[in-house]
Amino acid sequence: MTEKHTGHNYATANAEHFSERARSYRTELLEELARRCATSIQKIYPFDVNTTEVLDFACGPGLVAFELLPYTKRIVGVDSAQGMVDVFNHDAQKKDISLDKIYCVKIDSLKGDQSDVDGQLFDVVICVQAYHHFEDPAHITKALAQRLKPKGRLIVIDFADDEGTKTILDRKREGAHIHTVAHKHGFSFEQMTDMFKSAGLQDIHAEYGFKISKSEMKSYQGHELFGKALDGDDDISLQYFVAHGEKPL
Repeated sequence: MTEKHTGHNYATANAEHFSERARSYRTELLEELARRCATSIQKIYPFDVNTTEVLDFACGPGLVAFELLPYTKRIVGVDSAQGMVDVFNHDAQKKDISLDKIYCVKIDSLKGDQSDVDGQLFDVVICVQAYHHFEDPAHITKALAQRLKPKGRLIVIDFADDEGTKTILDRKREGAHIHTVAHKHGFSFEQMTDMFKSAGLQDIHAEYGFKISKSEMKSYQGHELFGKALDGDDDISLQYFVAHGEKPL
């Protein structure tokens, strides 16, 4: 179900790469993608500002977390890149938001036991645009499911396994930063469903979410991030999937 990799530590490569990029990560394009991801997440779970507690795993500088913040009681961000953690917490401080409401911590890896995130449990666990960086997403899925309260929901958004997305990602493989990407193509609905089932989740859904065309991506500041992926005259689209499942009582 997942690709095998040897001789390369993707976790370390990602932590180093994204720490270096942390302060330049807030671009128009990534902010727009974050808004679309947050909108997709809100359609899945009935957020309550008085009760809903959220874990944002591989949160980066908090682009999605800060979009969801007005609808939640509390958000805890987790990232392996210290630079991202620093930017996340600096932005919260700059906005004069209490640590009781939102903060981020550095975690190098998930063990899948009660030591993760100090044993805290959450109503919603999200992981956005990060699964393709994980060498063992099945393990990550099981560990994230352990952080859910009963009836809590895990929500994952990433690149879908469709032809347009494959073409864009293949072109991006020719550029820089490929050493941070463990899975070179998107994930199929079957892959996501199998991982969620293996993690003990129920009421599982895997479906197409939003998509964004090359021409629209080029209209936003920061599209250079995709490098060669946006080459060519064909106006194909990057398709995202949304997968979610519930932890049983």
